[in-house]
Amino acid sequence: MEVGFTDPVYQARFKKMHGKEIHEDLSTAAGEWATMAFPGYSHSWDEIKFLQQHWDGPIVLKGIQTVADAKNANEAGVQGIVVSNHGGRQTDGGVASLNQLPKIAEAVGDKLDVFFDSGIRCGADVAKALALGAKMCLIGRPYVYGLALGGEEGVSHVLKTILGDLDLTLHLSGIPSIDKKELNKDKLEKDE
Repeated sequence: MEVGFTDPVYQARFKKMHGKEIHEDLSTAAGEWATMAFPGYSHSWDEIKFLQQHWDGPIVLKGIQTVADAKNANEAGVQGIVVSNHGGRQTDGGVASLNQLPKIAEAVGDKLDVFFDSGIRCGADVAKALALGAKMCLIGRPYVYGLALGGEEGVSHVLKTILGDLDLTLHLSGIPSIDKKELNKDKLEKDE
């Protein structure tokens, strides 16, 4: 709800429709925002054309979980994808993003940027994702925790901590850098 309630366009729309501010009628505002955010229909690959017509910047699709969808994203002409299951909250029983990452990166990583966003909590998580083919990792909850506890300084602290932990993880593993020649899936061992 926070996204909608702080959006100036939604705030103006709500005031125009109801003659009052969002905080004066949270129940109605929440219901209307939920209907806008989740309209009850699925999006399609054809909608990317609309984005491309109205946006000159790069388009990165989040929520890619299969090689087929990664290939569709590439064919649609986007510049990047984010391998993510949205924190596991959106589709109960979905596949683990980290398990899908190497297959997806191998299939399309030379054609578009592959980012990773699922469960990054420390530098070792970043190292694993980079080794499995991610170009970059997104950090969801930890930065929010830092923001809640310390504002901008808290976010800075979280980022510095994760980067420091990544550096330490690499050094303790005998890996000199995040360069793909140094940090790749050959450096990982998975227990079956």
